[in-house]
Amino acid sequence: MANIRTIAEMTGVSKSTVSRVINNEKYVSNEIREKVQKAIEETNYVSNGNAVKLSKGKNYTLGVTLPYNNSCYDELVNSILYQAKVNGYQVLLLPTYYEEETESNYYALLEKKMIDGLILTSRAKDLNNLEKLNLKGKVISTEKINSHQFSMIYPDRKSAYDRLFLDLYRQGVSKIMFTTKREAAKSQSTRDKVESYEHYFGEAVEGVNYFTGVEGYTGGYNWAIEIGKSRTISGFIYANGDDTAAGIISGMEEVGLVHKKDFQVVGEGNLPYSRLLNFSTIDFLPKDIGKSVVDFILSGNEKINQSKEPKIIRR
Repeated sequence: MANIRTIAEMTGVSKSTVSRVINNEKYVSNEIREKVQKAIEETNYVSNGNAVKLSKGKNYTLGVTLPYNNSCYDELVNSILYQAKVNGYQVLLLPTYYEEETESNYYALLEKKMIDGLILTSRAKDLNNLEKLNLKGKVISTEKINSHQFSMIYPDRKSAYDRLFLDLYRQGVSKIMFTTKREAAKSQSTRDKVESYEHYFGEAVEGVNYFTGVEGYTGGYNWAIEIGKSRTISGFIYANGDDTAAGIISGMEEVGLVHKKDFQVVGEGNLPYSRLLNFSTIDFLPKDIGKSVVDFILSGNEKINQSKEPKIIRR
């Protein structure tokens, strides 16, 4: 079986020159490059990818933890995938399902140098060993983490919640409900929403002012059917996702309630749902954040702590 030594002997050049041709590097004349390439084709030589990676000290692979496949992560993941590809990297998607043991197993990939960097999206909870994880390799979070020693580029969700509820308060809206995926004890995002709500409208009671376990079009639809039949709906509903908001609008119509007549909805994500059904939404800038976290991982910078201001899009 042909190897780099074989190609070098056939072409009369050094092994390092053959290596530069294989890796498409500079400083090789066109004449020599063509000669080496011809020998590679004649011998059906295939480079040992693992050996190349070991020689460079890189796997050219980035890990991305996410809870599960959900449309709310689509734009963030697509942005990460594209920016990684542009830089010659592949991406390993690591679904956690909010299981702490599964998350820890993925962290081990970084320690074992099986990935060159790790991007965290959402976690089961704020882990106490995040600083130790940071010592295992280059890690960055796309959510705010309560640690000044940890790198993060994140949307300032709390600011968006405060601005939204303040705007509704100033408009004189008195009846507001909001939906979330996870309960406050397990989700910083839910805790932030509850805190922002209570700042302007008093105590937020689960099952009265806010509802957990609601996610996606089907979740929103089923919740709306249940709520719409059991109580009078008026005022404002803040949904945790544009797909959830679309389901809520559809479910409410099923029980005879019309969006922007009997109630109003705002979603999250600035997805086509919000434009098609003409409801307000919050853009948490996933495209921008996805590009930025990949750029950081591949940079020589050791740490970054950057928040980005979400956009409230009113329709």
